[in-house]
Parts: sequence; structure tokens; C-alpha cells
Amino acid sequence: MEGSEPFRLQRTLGPGEVVAPVVAHPHSEARSVTGGIVYHGARLPELDGAYVYADHETGKIWGLRYDGQRVTWHEELDDISHKITSFATDADDELYMLALGGEIFVLDRATDDGSAATFPRRLSETGLFDSVADHAVAPGVIPYSVNAPLWSDGAVKQRYMAVPGDGQITFSAGGAWVFPEQTVLVKTFSLELEPGDPASRRRLETRLLTLQEKEWVGYTYLWNDEQTDAELVDRDGLDRTYTIRTADGTTRDQTWHFPGRTECMVCHSRAAGFVLGPHGPQMNREHDYDGVVDNQLRTLDHIGMFDKPLESPPETYARLVDPYDTANDVDARARSYLQGNCAHCHVMAGGGNSRMILSHATAPDEMFIFDVRPQHDRFGIDDAAIVASGRPDRSVLYHRVTTLGAGRMPPLASSVVDERAAAMLAEWIRSRQPAATTADNAP
Repeated sequence: MEGSEPFRLQRTLGPGEVVAPVVAHPHSEARSVTGGIVYHGARLPELDGAYVYADHETGKIWGLRYDGQRVTWHEELDDISHKITSFATDADDELYMLALGGEIFVLDRATDDGSAATFPRRLSETGLFDSVADHAVAPGVIPYSVNAPLWSDGAVKQRYMAVPGDGQITFSAGGAWVFPEQTVLVKTFSLELEPGDPASRRRLETRLLTLQEKEWVGYTYLWNDEQTDAELVDRDGLDRTYTIRTADGTTRDQTWHFPGRTECMVCHSRAAGFVLGPHGPQMNREHDYDGVVDNQLRTLDHIGMFDKPLESPPETYARLVDPYDTANDVDARARSYLQGNCAHCHVMAGGGNSRMILSHATAPDEMFIFDVRPQHDRFGIDDAAIVASGRPDRSVLYHRVTTLGAGRMPPLASSVVDERAAAMLAEWIRSRQPAATTADNAP
């Protein structure tokens, strides 16, 4: 079990009795809980008798009280930018937290000296737009695009970066870029209510990824019906349903999930470098800057956005391809799709529960997916493999991408199957030479 949920169903349960958890956190708010201690110190008497624990990946810290029968109090105490690995107490029963980087922390009461700025509740209050109603960004806010976008249920996305003052970016050809404090990344999602008709396009949300005190934090703004402004969504997120009219005149309801604060950081994880779009292979492409078309890496280098000049021309660096462009090799298309949609979790220490590594730069035999038995649910598929060479029908990866509900990948904020990607992945799997045997994927 993982919390209250079945986990690694292919393994034998037991031999001891499974004891239900007192509290279970979904992956939308926690990824790897670090067990803590019951506090009995004198410095924070309001926490006396509370069990204090944390999440290694999100940096959140909670307290709870349990009377032996039920939870009587449960509250988030803090959210920090460090990975808490263990808890300890001193001779006075005061609590200490050890972080992966070697830091030691104590909990303290929050203080309000009146200096904290009011966080903008509306998109028009952020200063990122000259005109929110026209979706016209302010001077200095730089548009960008990516080679292999994350599937977002058919939405069209517009992306921007706002780097403050004279701040500069530390460029990496293949890894995460390092941005200066107070950088804001902007992404607006629009949906065509009549697919194929741009006139029916409606802005649904604008997400901000902000770097505050060395910690990336995500916020979601919901556009109003008049399309004149957007309002900050509560920390837990929300769902809305939109009516989509198809070409044959029929309609269907499509649920759109507006992610909460923690959900944003499930994908934008530490292991993935937090920032996913502005990344060498994703950004190594041409972009239309209001009629001037040039490679984005060359453009950012030219305008002085990098703290060091590029060592080589952009064409010498790795790049992803458009997964939907049939002019590209199907293997490059599939690997680019997996990079854009899956690799941020399925990377070493990324939070994905499978051993597989789906980065585009990973050698095929180190991905641990080809003709490898799944560690988790096989969905009743005979002789299942994560990717069964030559056989999409036996491939769990293909099943997860093409299903909805339990087992759906990606697991967050998607209620529509990416049919074009499914067809491409099926072609990719069929192109592989069938294997003689299927191996176990032991961690």
C-alpha cells in the first residue's frame, strides 16, 4: 500500500496485517513523506502533543493530533525550499529538522512586521500586462515557445518570461536553467469551444511560476466570462466544465482542472530543475517575434539575457522535435513527446513510482521500459510490458496514455486523450523489433 491506495499490485501482500494510515496525502500535495516526532518542548506550547512531519519533495511541514481513534487537528505549518530528511530533539525536547543539503532548521512562529507586499489577486495587478483584456504583455516580458509541449487537453498556450531588472539567466545546453530572484514565467491556456475555429477560442487560465526567496511557487488565475481579467484561484484549485461543440453539431462537456499551488510543483519538481519549458532542447527552435523570426537561444544570447555568451551556435546543441510533425523520425517524435509530458516525473528522484527514466538523452537500454514487466498495475494485459516491442496492445505505457480514470498518464489536469500522440506512440512501438523475452523491472 501507499497511504490508502494499493501499490505494486504484482507483489504478494503481507505477511503482517495492513494497518490503515491515520492521514494520507494525495500526490497532488505530497510525494515522499518524512516521518517526524511528537513535540513536547516548551518553546512552542501550542504544538505540545502534536506530531510534526514533512514532505521531502514539496518542502511542506504539517502538524496533527490524534486521540487514538481519530484525528482531532491537522494543519500545514510551513512550506520551505529544502528537502527534509529527518527529525530529532535535543535534551529539552525541542525539535530540529535536518535537510538533504546539511542544513538544520527549527520551527518558529511567523511574524508580521507589516513589510510584506499584498499578493496580486487579479492578473491586472501583477504588472505583467500592458492590457490584460488584449493579452498584451508589458515591455521587457519576453515571449517564447517550446518544441514538445505538455498535452493540455487541446488547449492553445502562450508563454512568456519576465526577468527582473538587469538579471541574467545561467544557460545549460541540456539541464535546468538558473534564473535570478523574482523571475516570473507566464503561461496562458486558451480552448477552442468549437475545435478548429479560432474565433471560438476562449482564455481559461493564466499560470505564473514565480521565484521567491530561492523557491519556485506556482499560481493560477481564472479568466472571467468577459475575458477582461483573471482572478487568483484558491490554493487548492478548482474544476470547471465547458461545453464543446464538435464539427458534426453535437456537444460534449469537458472538465478543466485549475491546479492548486502544490499541484503546480508536482510537475515543476526539484528533480526536474523546477523550470520545464525554458530548457535547452525545448527552446532550441525558431520563434516569431512579431514578424522577426530567429532561433530563441541566439536571440536571448544577442539581447544579453545569458550571464555568459553561448559557447557554440544553437545548431550544435540538442533539440527536441515537434511530436506531431510526421516529417520527423518517429523515434525522435516519441522521445520528444515523453520528454515534454513524462520525463519531469520519470527521472531519478523525480517522484514517479516506476524505475523508468524517460529523458530524451537517456540511452534506450537505460530507460528500463523496453520489454520490461511493469512494477505496478498490468490492467489485465496478457504478458504486459511497459513497452512491448512491436505490440502496442501489450504495452502499459500506451494503455496509460490512451485511457482515462485510474492509471491515466499524465495523472494531473487531463480529461481528454491526446489521439494524435496515441497514434504516434503506437507507430513508434510497432516500429521496434519484437523481443524474445520480457524482463523484470526490479528497482
